[in-house]
Amino acid sequence: MGKKLGKIVICLSISIIFSLADNDKVYSQSILETNKAIIESKNNEEKNQPSEETKEKPKKRYVQTSWNINTLYKSDEEWNKELKDFNKDSKELKNYIGKVTKSKTHLVFALDIKENLDIRMNKLCAYVKLKQDINKNSYKYLNMNDTLDKVYRDYVSICSDLELEVLKLSNKEYKEIISNNKINRKYGMYLDNIRRSKKYYLDDKSEDLLEHVSPIASLPGQVYELFRNMDKKTNLNPSEYASALESPNRQERKSAYQGEFIAYNDNINTLGGLLVGQVKKNAFYSNQRGYKSSLEMYLQSDDINEKVYDKLIETVSKNTSSLHKYVSLRKQVLNLDKLYYYDMFVPLVSPVDNDITYEKAQGIIYSALSPLGKEYGDILYKAFNERWVDVYSNENKVSGAYCLSVYDNHPYILTNYNNTLNSVSTLAHELGHAAYEYMSSKNQNYFNSNPSIFTHEVASTTNEALLYEVLIKNASNPKEKAYYITQYLDLIKNTLYLQTMYAEFEKTIHEMVEKGESVNSLVLDDVWGQLLKKYYGKDYELDQLAKVGWSRIPHFYNSFYVYKYATGCSAGVSFAQYILSNGSDAYINFLKQGSSDYPTKLLKEAGVDLTTTKPIEDTIKKFDSLVKELEKTLSK
Repeated sequence: MGKKLGKIVICLSISIIFSLADNDKVYSQSILETNKAIIESKNNEEKNQPSEETKEKPKKRYVQTSWNINTLYKSDEEWNKELKDFNKDSKELKNYIGKVTKSKTHLVFALDIKENLDIRMNKLCAYVKLKQDINKNSYKYLNMNDTLDKVYRDYVSICSDLELEVLKLSNKEYKEIISNNKINRKYGMYLDNIRRSKKYYLDDKSEDLLEHVSPIASLPGQVYELFRNMDKKTNLNPSEYASALESPNRQERKSAYQGEFIAYNDNINTLGGLLVGQVKKNAFYSNQRGYKSSLEMYLQSDDINEKVYDKLIETVSKNTSSLHKYVSLRKQVLNLDKLYYYDMFVPLVSPVDNDITYEKAQGIIYSALSPLGKEYGDILYKAFNERWVDVYSNENKVSGAYCLSVYDNHPYILTNYNNTLNSVSTLAHELGHAAYEYMSSKNQNYFNSNPSIFTHEVASTTNEALLYEVLIKNASNPKEKAYYITQYLDLIKNTLYLQTMYAEFEKTIHEMVEKGESVNSLVLDDVWGQLLKKYYGKDYELDQLAKVGWSRIPHFYNSFYVYKYATGCSAGVSFAQYILSNGSDAYINFLKQGSSDYPTKLLKEAGVDLTTTKPIEDTIKKFDSLVKELEKTLSK
């Protein structure tokens, strides 16, 4: 971790909970992912995730379904005291600069100190983050953020200097150090993450120059967020827009769609310039560091072979017929002459239950996840009864959903529960992240306890897949069964198919820029439009406005990230099928491994090999079988 050596995770960010590596910081994977909050949109469509707002619950009930942050610090005053103590204690680690690789003893002492400081910083960041998100209008926690920011950055600088010493060791010196079993067992993955980037490290002067350019390089993403959150003018907020797209009134859907997309279209040249700027920045850094491409640079942190990325796109692209069939079925069921973008979200079957209380949701989740065994069920019990979850919406709370893990504590889950099946699915999804982190931390030391985002998506999707499997199996009538099938289909459509489409778009425009081709908003529109037709098929009507959909995807400013949703979905659906047939032992063991090895190796040992196309093909087969089952059920 550090300014020159990895992901600088700014734990004080409000809009982005975890920070992906900037292109000038692509060395080691950060251990101190202090804001390891996995904010995800369960529906990773072009639309925004609904905020799931609902009426504020009675105060007594809300208290019982809100976080107990006192497990971190009993008061703001205690937090302030700990921050001062941390700042003072970090000087002990600073004393090791220039000495950390002097001997194995020096290295062990330094890393032991760093481990303790990392855990403390993790808690400091988590406390402010959690307090902010349930007091979003409070300047008090903004000020605490500012105070923490200075201490955090100073600490990052110390860690960066220490890691640089490890990076500069000769191969012979490094092998001598890592041959020590104690060092290898506890710190091996952390050190290896640093060393794998050795060949991409430039000389000190060049590194210093790139570091100073970093604030400029981050401007495309920053400006995009300013537009999206402040300058974009529409009549509907994200929650209202999502609701309108699900309206049975087609004119309401169309009006909402046009209002949203026109706001982007009116600024399309600016937005095109920002995205091309992001791509050119990636191309610059990958070229300077000696990577073959921007894609290789971004896959390096998880030790992912480019073939995994390419095979994902290739396999899904060759198997879009089931998705085409589903789109055609949608057109038929809705009785439409033409199917447009704004017709893709209205439910094909009316929801069977719009009043699933939180208490009932717990019962559904216990039942659905029971195949994972007693140990997993005990974690769910802790989450529900030890106040891991802040459940309901209120005016001072942020929208959306996420899980934030805190080592040597329990994870914290934020939802805005609104009694719908979508909320139940969101809760199951976030509990997947929480259980994964909890099991990792209980079975691994700190340096091996932070799973990558790549495998995190597996844990969350497995839970959702199990949820829908159980609901479909136990449906009491054809309408109920059809509704649950459509929800499972949309999970796979939005997470496997569309995230792969996004990944293909991202790869295509990077390759164009890296070849020196001219790319502007018109080119981006054209590439996006062709992909929409490719993935959705002949019954999808492509209008001009839909072509600007690329401009609405904030993930493109966290480059080469979206593919992880797709691989996570294929692995999660594969795990769910295996668990229901063969039990959960291999999967539970996978969860306990944390980050003790690289993602694809851990998954392969658990029975899901993402270096092959089998998990993707199996998920596509599952999608196809669900489409056929839906057709059969709707005909009854």
